[in-house]
Amino acid sequence: MHVMKAGVIAVVFAGTVSVAQAATCYRADEVEADQAVRFQTQLMVVSDSCGSQSYTEFTHRNASTLRAYQEKMIGYFRRVGGRSPDSAFDKFITSLANQMALSAGRETVGALCTRSADLLKKGQTFGKDDFVHYVAQQAAAARSTYPICKN
Repeated sequence: MHVMKAGVIAVVFAGTVSVAQAATCYRADEVEADQAVRFQTQLMVVSDSCGSQSYTEFTHRNASTLRAYQEKMIGYFRRVGGRSPDSAFDKFITSLANQMALSAGRETVGALCTRSADLLKKGQTFGKDDFVHYVAQQAAAARSTYPICKN
């Protein structure tokens, strides 16, 4: 059995990075953007680890939607931190990816790929409408884990 090394994988599970790390509070659309970015990052790591083209196919098919979610997150970092929101976003993604990679590194590649088959299928099939709908569902399910802005 080949056990994945932490550096090989960049992202696996959306719950591994605490939402509260960088937050003062999130607006509803920022929660959705955060969930979209987490999905993209998770798909990137799993796809790479499993030798799948899911991530590449997904990002090509959903480039404008992903860009909009990323811009929303950069806006969040601008709102809560002000200076260098692009850099703050990059650091957030890197931290998320690294933590997910560490988590994934505890599994064999075979186990990871088997467990992640549904994720890889989503990456292969999600178009804009499916992705936006999925992200909205994920955000609704995770909303209680985010500090939500009162106004």
